[in-house]
Amino acid sequence: MIRSKDRRQKELMDFIPWGTKSHHKMLKGSIYHTFRKDILPNIPIHFFAKHFSEEFGRPTKDLQSIVGLFILQALRDMTDLEAIEAYCLNDGFRYALDISRSEYLSERTYYYYRAKILGEGDTVFNKILASITKRLQLDAALQRTDSTMVQTNLARMSKLELFSTTIKKFLGELRRAHPIICGRLDQGLRDRYLPARENPWFASNKPSQYKEILLLAAKDVLGLIAQFKDHPSACKLPSFALLVRLAEEQIVESGEEIVVQPSKDTKGAAMANPHDPDAHYNGHYKKVGYKADFTETCAKDKDTPNPKIVTQVSVHLANTSDKTTILDTVESLEGKGLKPQTLLADNGYDSDGNQQGCLEHGVELVCPPSGAPADGFGVMDFVRTEENTIISCPMGQQCAENIVDFGRKKTVSHFDPARCRECPHSYDCPVKITKRKAKLEWDWKKPRIEVRRQMFAQDTETKTLYRQRAGGESAFSVAKSKLGLNRLRRRGREKATLSIFLAATALNVLRMHNWLVWCLFSLQFSKISRFLEFFQSLRFSSHPIRTKMFRQQAQPCFC
Repeated sequence: MIRSKDRRQKELMDFIPWGTKSHHKMLKGSIYHTFRKDILPNIPIHFFAKHFSEEFGRPTKDLQSIVGLFILQALRDMTDLEAIEAYCLNDGFRYALDISRSEYLSERTYYYYRAKILGEGDTVFNKILASITKRLQLDAALQRTDSTMVQTNLARMSKLELFSTTIKKFLGELRRAHPIICGRLDQGLRDRYLPARENPWFASNKPSQYKEILLLAAKDVLGLIAQFKDHPSACKLPSFALLVRLAEEQIVESGEEIVVQPSKDTKGAAMANPHDPDAHYNGHYKKVGYKADFTETCAKDKDTPNPKIVTQVSVHLANTSDKTTILDTVESLEGKGLKPQTLLADNGYDSDGNQQGCLEHGVELVCPPSGAPADGFGVMDFVRTEENTIISCPMGQQCAENIVDFGRKKTVSHFDPARCRECPHSYDCPVKITKRKAKLEWDWKKPRIEVRRQMFAQDTETKTLYRQRAGGESAFSVAKSKLGLNRLRRRGREKATLSIFLAATALNVLRMHNWLVWCLFSLQFSKISRFLEFFQSLRFSSHPIRTKMFRQQAQPCFC
């Protein structure tokens, strides 16, 4: 039965039945107080309805407190056992989670509830983001986006380790599910992959025999697939699917010859470790894991304060290109009511399709295009029509003919070759001059790309605004150094995605608390400043003689 305290009604007083007045004062100024007042009442729990009844059964733990514990665990970068201990013994956690000292949480119960919220990380993040946005009256007009690689706690395997580990995983599952069938397998196969600890077969071979052993492992994979592909239950084991995937990605059969090499179709998406099949290797970061995209608010310059709240998080496979994610980010922000007017990104997100797609949503995507601006004339300098044809060149020569290819979205414009040879700008003009022709073949998107290149090269305001994009790295720095995203302790895409969303939520909680503290300090400082100004004016206005003397002393001397 679902049990959750109704925290929508505000408390008349903050009653803490333990500690002294100094303890209470310290708690009121800590992040635990911010979490209890602004975050805990807004934690969603509706997705638990599919797991528990609202009327029957044993009462659950306070569900908002349980989900809040997962957020605080990410905030303090705790292990699971440390989080359980804090829930039971830490008074700061008890105050933040609004639980009594008698509450207890076992390790089994912790993992039970953790499994229930798999796949709900985005729901928790978006609900808390909505409350933070309302609390801070967040300005989302200017935002920046970037991606980072989140490494999982996996070993980088050689091909031989990959083959042997995958076979061991299958034989282990087969031995547990069908011990009799496993016992009937070839004794040499079992000795190679399920040896006694005193005599590991792979460790007893020489490095010079690596290719032979690898080829033998590949044959073992193909033999196991052929033996169990028609078995009614063994072929449904998860590890058997890994064997089939490994053979498709790493083994090439040409007649009777077997070659171990990555398939061209799966290059970049091949399995890197059978313990987490979805974790891919990223050649840019040289790591195995997942890629996370963060979008956050920012100010137009470094002197303007901004809470830098993360507004959108998405988790992708490590080999996913940034160009394929930017439009989904804009659509998600629009759905939340946080659509920016300007979005800053690096050139990995740039493409003409993304630029036009963002403009359709009313968002200006500011990111530097690849390549340098042209030294001379470009296609943008030609007089063009809306039908993607050219009227004349920059020197005034009329275009003789335009051949438009609507399928390829290209146009071929022909000019008079004799006049083009006499032109003083023939050396820096994009028109190609041959003996018989002078033509310009151009994509419809090329003028737009040239305009952006020139804008980033010459426009000072654009370059000044784009400098704020570099500040987006601070979110990744904090998330990795303080919130546990440097190396995930979870395996599997669902668990990794949940950890990333909880870390992003914890980062927003931390930044909201810091922003509220800064606003309170600024308010108090401004009050003190106004009081001092008033006291200074009152001091001289109440003593006319002193005021007169002060004015005489303040007069300039022209001696």
